[in-house]
Amino acid sequence: MKTMFPGDWHSFFIYVFFGYLLIFPAAIAYLRLFAVSDPGQRLQIYRVALFTPFAGFILYHTVLLKRCETGILPSGLYRHLFDALCHAGFLAFSYLGPLLVALLFIGLLKTAAGAFFAFRLRQQAVTPLPEEKERINRLLTRHCFAMDLPCPEVIYSRRDDFVALTVGVTRPALVLSKPLLAEFTLSELEHILLHELAHIRRRDGFWGWLLSLLRDLTFFSPFSSLLLERCLLEKERLCDQEAVRQAGGDSIAYATTLLKAWRLLAQGQKMRNAFTTGLTGPPNSLEQRIKGLLLSAAGNQGKLPVPIFVISLATLVTVTFLYLGYLC
Repeated sequence: MKTMFPGDWHSFFIYVFFGYLLIFPAAIAYLRLFAVSDPGQRLQIYRVALFTPFAGFILYHTVLLKRCETGILPSGLYRHLFDALCHAGFLAFSYLGPLLVALLFIGLLKTAAGAFFAFRLRQQAVTPLPEEKERINRLLTRHCFAMDLPCPEVIYSRRDDFVALTVGVTRPALVLSKPLLAEFTLSELEHILLHELAHIRRRDGFWGWLLSLLRDLTFFSPFSSLLLERCLLEKERLCDQEAVRQAGGDSIAYATTLLKAWRLLAQGQKMRNAFTTGLTGPPNSLEQRIKGLLLSAAGNQGKLPVPIFVISLATLVTVTFLYLGYLC
């Protein structure tokens, strides 16, 4: 295994910038070519696309051999382009290197900030009516048992700018808006709780933090932000899908609950935080989520067979790795 030296980090900027420049449009073309609409497969594609340039940088500086290390160097005009890339990488490292260190430190601080955010919610928690609490506990107990999950901590908040959310990176808690609980029927509350339990089961708080940190470290490429947005959307669609399945398969009823929650929050300010994942999800995602639910109700899965999906995705990653190794 090779040893990575501080000077090797100049190629980080080249790998990330040109890696995303290739893999982002390739991932979009892949989804359209194979007509993939299944949120699970779409999320895997976007995650792989987000991690691949960073993984390529690590592998080429620890295990794999780059073109320049094999002695195969370009000539003529390509030699000048090769040298220009290296020079640009050193310049980027000189100016952006300290900023990357600061962003990494800030990303690690977000974990502590998330714990503090949850602490404040607990400090400001209110006590629900006994019948309301009993109704929530009964639903949680039944569905946590069905999903093989321990019952999460439940925090009742006086805030009315969200319906429900999970908070925390390592030990997620369920936060419910007490003022809005009375607006929903028992079946609608079931939909809401199932969506949040799906987030907990999938550890979306941790994944959201990790993907956000990776996006921060690759801020100089706009494609990393676009990939993160798509990851967040597919994450919500996956939780919608699991909630519908656990509730009995009525996609239309679940979509109605989702629309009702958005309508109640339409005049309020949405809570957006790196440590929260909630029913409403990121802004401007409602149309795609409702469309996905309707397609699911119509039986249109848009899912590739597992062997084809794995082979084609591995091919996409391999091509990107070879491209990066040839580039720098």
